[in-house]
Amino acid sequence: MRGSRGEVLLKNVMVDTGATYTILDKRTADEVGAWRIPFEIRLELGDGRIVKASVYAVIVTLEGRTAPTLIACFEGAKSVIGVRTLEDLGLRVDPVSGKLEPVRPSNLAYFYTGETNF
Repeated sequence: MRGSRGEVLLKNVMVDTGATYTILDKRTADEVGAWRIPFEIRLELGDGRIVKASVYAVIVTLEGRTAPTLIACFEGAKSVIGVRTLEDLGLRVDPVSGKLEPVRPSNLAYFYTGETNF
């Protein structure tokens, strides 16, 4: 994860397909110099609690792919990778193997196949 001040390697971070945002603790966001977005969101946690979270932008690299993404930070946060970040990177979780796999070519933000079967 990278920001204006540097980079940090996050290890053993769970991918949570039930989480919209990637969650990161405030200390790490500050350490890398994540860019603060002047907006707060309300998040419902897995245990039913609702928390207010600050929103930041960072550059994330995962599985050899790099993209900007939004993260959320709140008191007592445990780091997880959410589906918004996976979408930004063009990745998904294979439901059988549980491994990350590409859904579009690397470094391509929009992939149009030309098919118009609606």
